[in-house]
Amino acid sequence: RQFVSALEWAKSCNVNMTAQPVTNDVPDAVEGLRGVRHIIAVSSCKGGVGKSTTSVNLAYTLRMMGAKVGIFDADVFGPSLPTMTSPEQAVLQMDKETGAITPTEYEGVGIVSFGFAGQGSAIMRGPMVSGLINQMLTTTAWGDLDYLIIDMPPGTGDVQLTICQVLPITAAVVVTTPQKLAFIDVEKGVRMFSKLRVPCVAVVENMSYFDGDDGKRYKPFGEGSGQRICDDYGVPNLFQMPIVPDLSACGDTGRPLVLVDPAGDVAGIYSAVAAKVVQEVAKLQAGPKGSLALDEEGVAGVDGALRVQLADEGGMPFYVRGCDVRRSDKSATADGESKKADFLMDGVTPVPDDIAPVEAHVVGNYAVQISWPDGFSQVATFAQIQALSRLPAGAKVGA
Repeated sequence: RQFVSALEWAKSCNVNMTAQPVTNDVPDAVEGLRGVRHIIAVSSCKGGVGKSTTSVNLAYTLRMMGAKVGIFDADVFGPSLPTMTSPEQAVLQMDKETGAITPTEYEGVGIVSFGFAGQGSAIMRGPMVSGLINQMLTTTAWGDLDYLIIDMPPGTGDVQLTICQVLPITAAVVVTTPQKLAFIDVEKGVRMFSKLRVPCVAVVENMSYFDGDDGKRYKPFGEGSGQRICDDYGVPNLFQMPIVPDLSACGDTGRPLVLVDPAGDVAGIYSAVAAKVVQEVAKLQAGPKGSLALDEEGVAGVDGALRVQLADEGGMPFYVRGCDVRRSDKSATADGESKKADFLMDGVTPVPDDIAPVEAHVVGNYAVQISWPDGFSQVATFAQIQALSRLPAGAKVGA
């Protein structure tokens, strides 16, 4: 109101706030998370790609934007927050009566990490790790937060599944590097999130390039991993981070770069990431962009036909063949290999023309996760489905 009223042509300004407070789907038994409105997972499934750097700088960027933010370091084998932040109270406190953990705090952001438990990194088996993560997540008194950033550990194992099943994660930010090797692992993470119905809203490609003194831009690690994730899985936003020595140096000294140089170029990119996270989360609250279901009424007159509705087409239904959706899976095609999308999981049997999904669930605003009878789990974007050949309603079509 203040800024609008300051405009020369504005004679008066009245603001009426109609938005309602957002609540999450945390079970009532999880007391400490009741005040957390949105939970954002930052994941890569690949170690050493700058996931923790992204988590920390994203968290503090959101904080500088005015949000109430917390960070949970879910990597008990190699916790990063004790190195990347410098809280005055570097040990977590627990209430002896209630057992609730009080987050330590640095620059206005609540922080929980096993590294602040006074035991360094953990040496334990998988089931014990899952139990520890579950305990730390559910017994921490986070208070009133707009965003809880989860710095996910590498991989797609028990710990990752525990986090996704315990928490109603709002959205995920995927972190990668330009190499094909990174894409292979990161792709597994995107599939995991889709299967658990967690939408990926942005890809951050670290170490993308550097600008030389000669004015040229160099890409020493190649290019394409981040863009391919966006293209194959319909992730709407890609951010490419430059190779900047100060970014890692600030992490090593315990003060994130966005706090050291908030007006710098890198901080500007993180601001763009944070803004898109806020925007995409708001879109998710408005509901899915489309739907996909089996044509049980036989409107298309074809076995295995699917009924599709998209908001940008006015919600009018159209029909596609299930086999066409299955064969359109981009992730099944790799450079130099035969088109695996044309075959079932055994790699020998062709996809039958009458194949129909076992189930399908919308993932955020951009895609649908489809489970097929042979056990294959596909992530099909709405844009991908929209481009397929359509069946005329009521007309029997041959194979």
